[in-house]
Amino acid sequence: MQVILIKPVRKLGKVGEIVNVKNGYGRNFLVPQGMAIRATKENLGKFAALQRKLEEKNTEEKLKMETAAKALDGKHLTFVTQSGADGRLFGSISLKLIASALSELSEYKLNYSNIILDEPIKVNGVFKVQVMLHPEIFASVLVVVAKSESEAQDALSEYKEGGKKKSDDEKEQELDLIEKN
Repeated sequence: MQVILIKPVRKLGKVGEIVNVKNGYGRNFLVPQGMAIRATKENLGKFAALQRKLEEKNTEEKLKMETAAKALDGKHLTFVTQSGADGRLFGSISLKLIASALSELSEYKLNYSNIILDEPIKVNGVFKVQVMLHPEIFASVLVVVAKSESEAQDALSEYKEGGKKKSDDEKEQELDLIEKN
């Protein structure tokens, strides 16, 4: 199915592009969400008239989101949660939780789909999270997860000084050394 994009869609295209998508994706998601219209002769004519307005609206939204990205960049969120002795959480820090905390921090309403996270946060530490404000604009936010406020502050200051978050392999090697001694 061919569709004309009305809004920019991440990993698909920009406003005005005609792209091929699977029938279900176009019919059940892109068209109902107002992100695209079917690429018919009739719609191509209508879109030519609408294209300038849509591009202006997209430019305005992009400028607004650039200021929001500057405001969010470098900020940090702190989550105080219960965890085991080994630092594993009793649960996880979800995308919805991060999105709601960021919405409170900024004046913009963010959805969980705006948060880009490689893997779920299930251990204490400091994590760098990407926030997609616009398909072309991203902000970087630090998420600190700890048992208490003081541990969170210590972890954040250690991270900022250059002590990067240890990988799982490094943690396992440390535990092995401790167990051997």
